[in-house]
Amino acid sequence: MVQESLLSVEGLKTHCFTRAGVVKAVDGVSFSVNEGDALGIVGESGCGKTMTCASIIRLVPQPAARIIAGKILFEGEDLLTKTEPEMRRIRGKEITMILQDPLMSLNPVYTVGNQVAESFKLHGEKLSRSTIRRKVIEVLKRVQIPSAEHRLKDYPFQFSGGMRQRTVAAMALAGQPRLIIADEPTTALDVTIQDQFLRLLKQMQQQTKMGLILVTHDLGIVAETCNRIVIMYAGKIVEKGAIRDVFANPAHPYTEALLQALPTVGSRGRRLFQISGEPPNLLNLPHGCSFSIRCHKVMDICNETYPPMVPLEGGREAACWRLERGKA
Repeated sequence: MVQESLLSVEGLKTHCFTRAGVVKAVDGVSFSVNEGDALGIVGESGCGKTMTCASIIRLVPQPAARIIAGKILFEGEDLLTKTEPEMRRIRGKEITMILQDPLMSLNPVYTVGNQVAESFKLHGEKLSRSTIRRKVIEVLKRVQIPSAEHRLKDYPFQFSGGMRQRTVAAMALAGQPRLIIADEPTTALDVTIQDQFLRLLKQMQQQTKMGLILVTHDLGIVAETCNRIVIMYAGKIVEKGAIRDVFANPAHPYTEALLQALPTVGSRGRRLFQISGEPPNLLNLPHGCSFSIRCHKVMDICNETYPPMVPLEGGREAACWRLERGKA
């Protein structure tokens, strides 16, 4: 029996219309997330990761950005056909998003308790103050906030960076969502707190069987947290598949280059690998494959036509002319 996808993104295109021209921030992206799945989205800055996530919850920056094509099927229903009031009922309850900087999600003039309680008030039934307080304490304990009963009246500035991020996670969990989108949630945390938060996120995801989309630059974080991966470059997906398969045998030259750039044990004293050049300007993309100007395996056709996604063993896919022509 084929498992029905919790989220299915099909041919999504989100473009930004500026005075300088059209920026194809997301250009034909397709992927799916099943119940209990953990999907990692990886790529350099500006490749379209965050815009893809913002498109899923219909919070793209207006008026410049517009979703011009595709489908976003959540539990079989296309979110692009929903009205704004309908989306407000879905955001925070069915789908939640944890942002990179917790201070962007927390209001500095309200206490932590009030802000977590707001999630219960917005998406829950009418509850008494004592019931809401009990639920707030429960969810704060769930994300391992110490002495939760006594920290309700504290303000965000009284919390450390790790505790602020855990508070944002508590707000996200309050509505018992089916899908959590975490957009680089560990960037502002030190290594120790980062590891604790990722373990907490994975634990919550496994306990509730919710879907997880984790956006990050760190391939190590993806390997530890996710079971599937999507590699994005210049607004497109260049490779996707199971973590083990992609890491063991990368099919796209960009994926291969990202993995080569990872420092390894015993590499001390050796020059670290780096990908030559820079990502292309999305206002002026090259003809053909966007990675061709940096690729060491480039062929003539790469500069002429963008390659199709080629199905590979194990359900993987990658967009490269060498795969299409059987030269990988």
